[in-house]
Amino acid sequence: MTGLVPSLAPPAWVERHDAPRAGWARAGADPVAAVRAAEALRDRGDILGAAAILTELCRVFPHLPYGWRERAILRQRAGDAAGAARDFARARAADPGDLLTLIQSVRQLAGAGRLDEAQGCLSGFPTTPAQERRVARLGQLVAYMRRHPEAEAMRLAMAVRTSPRHLDTAAVEARIGDALADRSPFSLIRLGDGEGAWISDPDEEGGRFRDLYRHNRKRILETWFGTDGLVDRWDFLDLRQRFLATIPAATVVGVTYPERIRHEYAIASPDGVPCCTNVLRHVVPLLSQDGPSFCTHDIHLDLHLSGALNRLLSSGHPIGLISCHPALAAALARRPGTRVAAALLVPEEKRFTAVIGATGMPGSHYPDAFGRVMARLRSRDWTGVLWLVAAGYLGKLYCHEIAARGGVAVDIGSIADAWSGKATRPGLADLARYRLDGASPPRVEGA
Repeated sequence: MTGLVPSLAPPAWVERHDAPRAGWARAGADPVAAVRAAEALRDRGDILGAAAILTELCRVFPHLPYGWRERAILRQRAGDAAGAARDFARARAADPGDLLTLIQSVRQLAGAGRLDEAQGCLSGFPTTPAQERRVARLGQLVAYMRRHPEAEAMRLAMAVRTSPRHLDTAAVEARIGDALADRSPFSLIRLGDGEGAWISDPDEEGGRFRDLYRHNRKRILETWFGTDGLVDRWDFLDLRQRFLATIPAATVVGVTYPERIRHEYAIASPDGVPCCTNVLRHVVPLLSQDGPSFCTHDIHLDLHLSGALNRLLSSGHPIGLISCHPALAAALARRPGTRVAAALLVPEEKRFTAVIGATGMPGSHYPDAFGRVMARLRSRDWTGVLWLVAAGYLGKLYCHEIAARGGVAVDIGSIADAWSGKATRPGLADLARYRLDGASPPRVEGA
C-alpha cells in the first residue's frame, strides 16, 4: 500500500489528541503497519482486536483510505451492509483513485443488489491505463449480475435440486453399488467453478463478458498447471469440446447448489458468480432430456463423511486410482478387503504444491501425463473395476474414458488430498474427519 498517497504522516491536529488506545498501540504509528496488524488479528479470529485498530486508524488518519476500507470489509463480513457502504464511501472520498477501494466497494454494492450504485462507482473512477483491464472486468461482472441476477441463478439451482433426477448421498452410493454389482459402466463427475470457467464461452452474447471469462480461465489454468499458457492453445481449446461431451454422457453430475449461489452473489465473486451460474445454465436444459442424474458438487465430501466410500472400498471389487499422491495407492492396498488393480500418478495442482508436495514427475499434466493416462485407460476393459479419480478438469475425461471401457468412475477430487493428510481446501481444515478409515494419513517415504 506504500506509495499510493503523497504522505503517510498524520495531519497536524493529531498531536492534540489524547494518547492512542491500546488497540492502536499494537501497531505503532505507521498506518500500513496498522492495517497489517489488523489483518493478522482478523485472520486469527480476533475481530474485536482488528476493529479496535481500524477504528483508531480512521480517527488518526481520516485522510487515508486504508482504515475505512478495511473496517468496511469487517462490517461486510459481520452482515452490516449499511455500515460497510458508509465506510467504503469514506474510503473512496479519501482517495478517489485507489483501485483496491474501488474493487471492494463495487463488489460490496453489487453483492447487496445495488447494481446502479456499483456502476456509478465505476463510471466515476479516474482509471489509469494500467488499471483499464481490471476496471473493465469489474464492469463486466456488474453487467453479468444484471444480465443473470441472483434470482435467475437460484431458480436454476432449485430446478436441479427439486428435480426427480436429483440424488441424495444414499442414492448416489446405491447407484455406484448397483453399477458394480451389474458390471455396468458408470461415471460420476463434478462441475465446480474451475470447470465452469471452461463451460463459459468468451464469445457468447456478443463477447460482452469476454475479459471476465478469459481472466477466469487464466486464473484456473494457473491453479491447475502453474501457467496460463494453454488459454489460447488450439489443442487445449479442442479438448473443451470433449469435456463438454462428458456432461450429458455421465451417469451422475455434481453441480452448484442454492446455498453456494447465494454465497457467491453475496460477495459478488468475479469467478464464482459467472462460473457457478454458467454451470447451471448449461445443465438445466438436460433436465428435459434423457440424460444424467444430478447431485451436489460436494458429493465427494458427503460420500466420505457418510461412510459410503469406505463401504464401496470394502465391497470386494478391484480398485483403480488416479491421483497426485504417490503413497495413496499403497495406503488403500493396506486396507483389509481392498485390492488395488491399477494406480496412475498425475502431477499435482500447482497452486497446492507447497501443501501437497511435488510428485517429481517429469513434464506437465497436460499434455504429457494426460496422454499417458488416456493411453493406459484405453489399453483394456475395466468392467467391474471401481476407479477413484482425483485429477481436476482432466479427470472428467478420465471418468468418461473409464466408463466407455466398462468401468465405474467416481470423481473424488480433494478427498484424495485429505486421505493423504493434505488440507488443500478450507473445508478440509479438520483433517481428522477425513482420514482414510480414521487412520493416520499415508506416509511418503523420506517425508
